[in-house]
Amino acid sequence: MKVWAFIDPMTNMLYKALFQGAVPVGINAVEFDVEDINDIILDNGTIRVKTADEKLQEAKQHKLTLLKIYVSNLLAPTDYIITKITEAQILGNTDEVNTLKQTYATQLQQRANIRAWSEQMKQAINNATTLDALNSIEIKYQGGN
Repeated sequence: MKVWAFIDPMTNMLYKALFQGAVPVGINAVEFDVEDINDIILDNGTIRVKTADEKLQEAKQHKLTLLKIYVSNLLAPTDYIITKITEAQILGNTDEVNTLKQTYATQLQQRANIRAWSEQMKQAINNATTLDALNSIEIKYQGGN
């Protein structure tokens, strides 16, 4: 897509227009041909297009955020178990802690499995070297209930 970018002389802020007629009269705009209007940035007073590496790093951060939210949602239904165990530990009730760990052993193992899967996903995301490789990583836990 064609985009015209310019710096407002009054505010020193970057503005982007999708058609040349939207550029204010008397303002010198730079024309870019980009996939995404957000690829144009202001870098130390210079208008430029993000590098492939910058795009990849942003996409990685976004995917890591999505993973964090997803994992949080997977763990949320059993958070009460952790709260119960923590309360028993704070009260120094070792017998209660052990009983709770035995009672909820399946759920605690499931939480450990989710966390291990999450770490593997983080590693895969961080190791992606291209946007295509990153986009092929699906955030979907297959470990069961």
